[in-house]
Parts: sequence; structure tokens; C-alpha cells
Amino acid sequence: MPAITRIDQIPPSHTIFPASSHPDLQQPGVVHHGWNTGRQLLLHVVGSPLANPMTSWPHPLRQQAIMRLRALTEHLDDVAGPLTLALHVSAVQQPPADADTTTLTPLVGEALADLGDWGVRAPLPEQLDLITRAVQVMQPCMPH
Repeated sequence: MPAITRIDQIPPSHTIFPASSHPDLQQPGVVHHGWNTGRQLLLHVVGSPLANPMTSWPHPLRQQAIMRLRALTEHLDDVAGPLTLALHVSAVQQPPADADTTTLTPLVGEALADLGDWGVRAPLPEQLDLITRAVQVMQPCMPH
């Protein structure tokens, strides 16, 4: 598995959660839909050609999320790992949109267990706030 070092290297859900290793996650379940939704959001944020048009979402919600994610940092690819952790937390653990860093820290640990093979490493302490803010932005866009 290639390491995720840029946003456009975040794979789609069927690659991250193959049926052989995650039989409890069946396509097209909420986790898969959430992962792909969040992935597309992040791809739009960095202007990736891999981003698909997202016409099924309310336009203002999508645009607001994209703008808020862009505002997190100037160098989004430098935090591809922490943003991938935020995506995992949002799609898999599905916390409330107002969850704080204390609540999300154990969920980040669970995400690391799934994403370690993808080169995603434990975030630096100062990156936990970035992960929290990213989850808070993505969560309202997640399917429920």
C-alpha cells in the first residue's frame, strides 16, 4: 500500500475498506458513502482533477465546507495524514459535529489502527486541533 502523503493519494472506500478485511462494512453503507463524500470534499479543497462534481449536496453546505477546510492551513498536502485521520473519524466513528479534541482523541487512535498500513502516523499534539476542526467541518456533510 502506498503511503498517503498528499490529499489526492487518499484512496476510495473500497480500497481502504476491502470486503476481505472489513466484512462488517458492506458497500454502499454509510461508512463507504461517508468516506467517499469526505474524500471528494478534500479533493475539491486542493483542486485535484480527481474531484467529481458533487451535485447531490446542497450547494451552500458544500461550498462552506470547502472554504472552511481550505482555511485550516496554507499547506494542506503537508497535513494529508491528519486530514485522512479526520476523514476516518468522520466517516467511521461518526461523532457529533460539535465534538471537541478530548472526545476525538481516542477516535483518532482507532483511526490509526486502520490507517497505519497506509503510512498515516500518529499526529503531533498540535495537529489534534486541526483534526478536530476538520471533523467539525466535515461531519455536517456526512450521510447519516
